[in-house]
Amino acid sequence: MTFETFLLERNQSLYENEVELNLTESGVEPLTLAELLTQAELTELTSIRLGYNFTEGTPQVRAAIASWYPGATADNVLVTTGAAEANFVAYWTLMRPGDRLAMMLPNFMQMHGLAASLGHEVRPFMLAPGNDGWRLDAASLASAAEGARLIAVCNPNNPSGAVLDEDEMAAIVEAARANAAWLLVDEIYRGSELDGRPETRTFWGRYDKVIITSSTSKSLAHAGLRVGWVVAPPALITELVKRQDYTTIGTGPLNQYLAALLLTPARREQILARSRGIIGRNLEVIQAWIDRWNGRLSWRRPEAGGMAFVHYDFRIGSSELSTRIREAESVFVVAGDWFGLDGYLRIGTGGEPEHLVEGLARVDRVLAKL
Repeated sequence: MTFETFLLERNQSLYENEVELNLTESGVEPLTLAELLTQAELTELTSIRLGYNFTEGTPQVRAAIASWYPGATADNVLVTTGAAEANFVAYWTLMRPGDRLAMMLPNFMQMHGLAASLGHEVRPFMLAPGNDGWRLDAASLASAAEGARLIAVCNPNNPSGAVLDEDEMAAIVEAARANAAWLLVDEIYRGSELDGRPETRTFWGRYDKVIITSSTSKSLAHAGLRVGWVVAPPALITELVKRQDYTTIGTGPLNQYLAALLLTPARREQILARSRGIIGRNLEVIQAWIDRWNGRLSWRRPEAGGMAFVHYDFRIGSSELSTRIREAESVFVVAGDWFGLDGYLRIGTGGEPEHLVEGLARVDRVLAKL
C-alpha cells in the first residue's frame, strides 16, 4: 500500500500555529460558548455526564441535521468526527479493489489521497475558469464518470467558491445514474452564499445513490466542535456505522449537545447569516486588494464559501510562493497546487478584517519583490 501525503492538512498542521497571521482557514470566526448559548443551556451543558454517548449521534442531533435536507429523517444521518471522518468512512465502505473514482477538480484533496493510497484509479473532471466564473466541463465529466463506482463533488466548491447551477447539477446526477455510480457530495460550504444569492440547493433527493457529507465547520463557523455527518440511504448508514466502529466509535456528549442546538433551524439560520455578513465584508477587502495590482492578480469572484482563490501573474510556483510569504512575513496562505491547480493562492475570508488587511499588506511586500 502506498501513501499520499495530504498536503493541505499536513502543511496547515505544521505551520498554522507558528505564524503571526494565518489566512489558510476557509471557515468563519467561531463564537464562544457564552455567545452561543443561553444561560439555561450553559447550565444544562455543565450537567452532562462525560460517558459514552450514542455512537451514531443522539436522536436530537440527527433530527436537527436531517431538517436541513428535505425528505431526510434521523435514519438517514450518521454523526462523525468532522467531515473528514464522514468522507473517509463513506469512501472505505463503498470502494473495492479495482474501482474507479471520478473526482471534481479543483477540490479538497482527501478523496484523491485515499484513492492513491488504496490503489484506485482517479479520473478527474474539471471546473474551468471562464468569463462567467468557474463552470463544469461537461466533456471531462462524461469521460471521467464512465465506469466509475464513485463520483465525488464539492458544492459549493473548495477552493474556487463556485456554485453549480441547475443544469450542471442535473448533468452530474445523470452521469452517476448512467453508470450506476454512487454520488458523494461535500456540501460543507452550503449556507455561505454571497452577494445576495439564495442558499445552494442540496443534491439530496435527486438520486437514490446520493451521499451528502458536511459538518459544523466552515459555513456554520464552529470547527472546534469536530462534529460532521453523512446523509445517505438507511441501508448505507448501517454499513457506515460498522466502519466507524474501527475509527472513532463516536463523538462526545458535549459536542453532540452543542451541535444539536446549533443545527436547529432557527439558530442555524442565525449563524449562517452571521457567516455571510463576515465573509461578505472581507470579500470587499480582497476585491480592493486585487484591483490595486492592475491585472497581476485576478479572480472569479466566489459565489459562496469563506475563501478567495486568487490567480497571480508571477513566475513562481504556488508552493514556493506560499513558503516565501510565510518565511518572510509570517503570513500563511494556501498554495493552489495543494488542490491540484498551480498559479493560485487561497486566502481565507472568514476571519477578523484587520487581520486580513494586515496579512494582505505583508503579502504585497513579497509580491513587490518578484
